[in-house]
Amino acid sequence: MSKGRDEPAGERMGRLSRPPHPLLFELLYAPQFASDKVGTLPHLLRIDAAHVIMLGRRDLLERDLVRRLLEANREMARRVAAGEDILGSPPVHRGLYMLYEGLLGEMASPEAGGAVHLARSRNDINATVTRMRLREGLLSLLTSAVALLEVELSLAEGHRETLMSAFTHLQPAQPSSFGHYLAAVSSELLRAVEGLSRVWDEANRCPMGAAAGIGTSFPIDRQLVADLLAFDDPIPLSLDAVASRDYLARALSEAALMGTTLSRQALDLQTWGSRAYGFLDWPDELVSTSSIMPQKRNAYVLENIRGRGVAPLGALASTLAGFKNVAFSNSVEVSGEAAGHARPALEAVESAVRLLTLLVENVEVRPRAMRDFLDRAQTTMTAVADLLARDHGLPFRQAHDAVGRLVGRYPESDGVPVEELAAALEEEVEEVSGRRLEISAEALEAVLDPRACLEAARYGGGPAPESVAAAVANLRQRLEAVADDLDHRRQRLAALDAGLDAAAADFH
Repeated sequence: MSKGRDEPAGERMGRLSRPPHPLLFELLYAPQFASDKVGTLPHLLRIDAAHVIMLGRRDLLERDLVRRLLEANREMARRVAAGEDILGSPPVHRGLYMLYEGLLGEMASPEAGGAVHLARSRNDINATVTRMRLREGLLSLLTSAVALLEVELSLAEGHRETLMSAFTHLQPAQPSSFGHYLAAVSSELLRAVEGLSRVWDEANRCPMGAAAGIGTSFPIDRQLVADLLAFDDPIPLSLDAVASRDYLARALSEAALMGTTLSRQALDLQTWGSRAYGFLDWPDELVSTSSIMPQKRNAYVLENIRGRGVAPLGALASTLAGFKNVAFSNSVEVSGEAAGHARPALEAVESAVRLLTLLVENVEVRPRAMRDFLDRAQTTMTAVADLLARDHGLPFRQAHDAVGRLVGRYPESDGVPVEELAAALEEEVEEVSGRRLEISAEALEAVLDPRACLEAARYGGGPAPESVAAAVANLRQRLEAVADDLDHRRQRLAALDAGLDAAAADFH
């Protein structure tokens, strides 16, 4: 192992003559090193290859030196991909980069190991790694979210005629459909997906070349490095490139909105799956039971979804707090501490997405229970008020009051002869308005039918089956656009290593 990686007591490293204090090593360097070997090193190898290729093409490094550096880089990348711990666990060090550069010097030559750092800094490297890791996290989360939306929209389309009560303030409202509910939830979820897709575009810009935040005097080609690393463009201002992590806050904001939607839907599904409603159920392999109550079937996974879905919200607050009152330059508080909240939060919300996908894919819908609930809950009374206003010219507030009085007389109207209801409604209308109407029992019976109410609600984005079908078609079109972008991005990142190999071949 090289002296640069061992850093024994008394050996000088630039202005430093002693290794880090043991407590600093225990609390900072050692845990970060363990994390960086997994999450940072593969990206550092790609960044190195792109940077060295650029230095070679700009004649900033001799061709033979470039060749040796790229050969060492390729060998290290091969070993890392094979699962080898190429840096080991030295007893003391100052982080991954210095150990990496020391190993590079051993493999290529001490001169080569140091030459690789020309016209760059750990600042622009770290900023670039953060964006590369976010690209991967967003790609994975978006892929999972698109899969959830595909399942939700298929279920919505299949249940656009499955009658179910809508609810306001947790009380039965009007006849709707399970498909209308699913389409509405999908609409909100899709907006978060589209927002995360926009964050991808913002994050996919390359900081390399910014060095420590003040740029460099060397005539580098930043666009070439950006292209080799599958970024769209370099970031124009060097200080912006290394000081900013605002895109992480926007990613967490959209992920928090997504998690909130997941949480709201999970609560609805758990409520409707309870014995109090019995609208939904799941097979045995997706529920649990009680340790004491043998009759229980607990859809506990929906509670996991709510718990994990909230992670981006806490991470967003912590990230923004970490940005506050920090000088606008490279800062460990921003680039390390505050930025460190993003990845675990995105992984948590993706876990919630995947769990919800599993439950939605396997949900057992109980249309009979939904219809029985509608019949008992008097959810068609708004349609009765509409009948009085539409067919008899009664002002809606008077119609509303008359129907409300009718419900007070018949709190359980299911089973009451429609002729009796029509006569009672005439009395209530006269009491409220002073007008004596003749209300047809046939007309009243028609609006008391939940299915007729469903089919009539075709305006204002209502749950009429054709309205839901049109909404689902529009959502699918938007989702397809996101999926197409994802495919392009996935292909571009998948081709990154091959592109680096092809560019490096020019120096063999």
